[in-house]
Amino acid sequence: MSEAEDRYLAQIGDDCEAVLGPGIELLAMERQERDNAVRLVARYRLGDRVWESAAVGDNLVAAHAALRVRLLVDRIRLGFMSYVDRP
Repeated sequence: MSEAEDRYLAQIGDDCEAVLGPGIELLAMERQERDNAVRLVARYRLGDRVWESAAVGDNLVAAHAALRVRLLVDRIRLGFMSYVDRP
């Protein structure tokens, strides 16, 4: 991975933190190369649980866009689950 891609991956991590919102800690951002695709995996903590969201794209930019959507959906799901699981 080039230095520019390393910097962009760090920016993706910052962006994911903003999408996840307050109260969620981004633990790791991982890039995985596939045959003709890039897979991004975000690991984050909400409360005492660790969650993972992943997305695949033709390139790093497409994978980033797909991960943003996945994180939004997962954030809504986690919020709903937290609401339903309340005592």
